[in-house]
Amino acid sequence: MKPALESTLRRPGAEGASADRVEVLLRAALELAAAHDLGEIADAVRRAARELTGADGVTFVLREGPLVHYVDEDAIAPLWKGMRFPATMCISGWAMLNRQAVVVEDVFADDRIPHDVYRPTFVKSLAMVPVRPEDPVAAIGAYWAHHHRATPDELRLVSALAGYAAVALENLRLVSDLREAVAARDTFLAIAAHELRTPLAALALQVGMAERRVSAPDAQLDGVRGALDRISRTVKRLGGLIEHLLDASMVGQHRIPLHRKEVDLAATVRDAAEALGDPAHADIRVEAASAVVGRWDAERIERAVYNLLANAVKFGSGRPIEIAVAAVNGMAQLTVHDRGIGIPPEAQARIFDRFARAVPTANYGGFGLGLWLTRQTVEAHGGTIAVASAPGEGATFTVRLPLAA
Repeated sequence: MKPALESTLRRPGAEGASADRVEVLLRAALELAAAHDLGEIADAVRRAARELTGADGVTFVLREGPLVHYVDEDAIAPLWKGMRFPATMCISGWAMLNRQAVVVEDVFADDRIPHDVYRPTFVKSLAMVPVRPEDPVAAIGAYWAHHHRATPDELRLVSALAGYAAVALENLRLVSDLREAVAARDTFLAIAAHELRTPLAALALQVGMAERRVSAPDAQLDGVRGALDRISRTVKRLGGLIEHLLDASMVGQHRIPLHRKEVDLAATVRDAAEALGDPAHADIRVEAASAVVGRWDAERIERAVYNLLANAVKFGSGRPIEIAVAAVNGMAQLTVHDRGIGIPPEAQARIFDRFARAVPTANYGGFGLGLWLTRQTVEAHGGTIAVASAPGEGATFTVRLPLAA
């Protein structure tokens, strides 16, 4: 216990009151330590604050960006429970913005008070104490129905309570962050399992077909070659998915090692287009200069290009896909345009985020990592990536990479 607070609780002639205050603070500390949600925190704070100060009303106010939210109250008459106000227009906001407690003996004689808001209430005096003064996240307000100037002892008691509340709110934030991380992990693992299981099932089926053709009395070598070709493609796809996972783990730990060498972007695009442009996929049309050479990480650039083209094939609705590669003002520029379903405006701002998807996973599959990894690769090389799209009118992705490293 802090010396100043200890002296407050043990001042001469107030032994009974001191014991009561200690009990109230200890009970509040235990309740706040065990709180599981904001409601439990607010409930513990408002009850304890009123007992500690003898005030006629108490509110617990939460900071929400430019607003303050009067989360809960314990008072002789209704105040502002559930209401939100601009932080610059109320005394709780003033206390948080100025990072200090404030005492107002007459609310109608203080210009910081919105008088019209207070006239319908019982409030004549108040004290407002910020929670975590160095960077306020909330405030505790005490109100009196008569003119009363909050004493230093009362402010110390409420400040001690505010300290316990700050710890409780931080614990709540940490638990929330942990839950979100676990949920993201579980979602990722479920999608990964689904995406990896699909090519493995196809691979097992194709191996079985090859085995039957080889063992048949009239085995046809051409049929076996076709089966092996499909197996090879499936293995490559599976390898690509695993590379996505490995890249995601490395980028997530802020490790993007680049091994630069001369890479011809035009040739890389043609190779990717050839790999994706079989009869089962869309017609891919490439317009490229003879060579667009820069110093990049070859494997990562190849993967980024493949991601963009595969994305266009997936969402292109079988229509032609147009790709252009050129050198423009010292930059390599790659444009990939499809005429597919397009990207809703609300999704375009997050389309390059990790696990982001413009459409439901059930319809198109995918980890939601391809564009994120592509952006990470492009930006690691000092480049930029952007998208322009409208629902039903396709999408155009534009990548710019410095030619010289």
